[in-house]
Amino acid sequence: MTPAERSVYFGQLWPEACLANEWLVKDEERRRAVTAECMRLVRGPDTDSTSALGPDEVTALFTYLRHLADPSSLDKSARWVTCQEDYRTFNRARQADYHERALYGGKKNRLDRDRFGGATSAAGGPLESLDADEVRKRHLTMASRHQKKQRVDRKVAAMIEVPVPASPPPAAPTRCQAPTVDVPF
Repeated sequence: MTPAERSVYFGQLWPEACLANEWLVKDEERRRAVTAECMRLVRGPDTDSTSALGPDEVTALFTYLRHLADPSSLDKSARWVTCQEDYRTFNRARQADYHERALYGGKKNRLDRDRFGGATSAAGGPLESLDADEVRKRHLTMASRHQKKQRVDRKVAAMIEVPVPASPPPAAPTRCQAPTVDVPF
């Protein structure tokens, strides 16, 4: 878990789940039990430590905590069910969506109307299963396009920021000096 993810976990998600379920925020044993239960439900690694989690497991834990914080939300429940099917594919679909939003923005145009079977993202609609191969291909495509755009943006920024060395203008010949001309021998 990265420091930014740790901040979201302890600052937002865990307190919201505790508030909804009337748990104590400082209950370390409960927090470890919830982490272990999440990993058991998604068939992930057998651990109760958040530091041992990789990016796929962190996404599953965050999805589970959002579901625990608001169990009456059908959208959060549907995401949790989809995540339980295959949490690695679910994370790749979310990453592909992130790269697409970063690349093209959040707006939809008329060409996007029929993408993903009419769903708004690669994560699919409620209770729709994900095709692991299609999600993998889409993630690789969007990630490579986003990285290429970032490289181009860095090159353009570097070209703009590099100051052109100022060289003194060539001295004009005075009346006393004859211009020098290179003559091949």
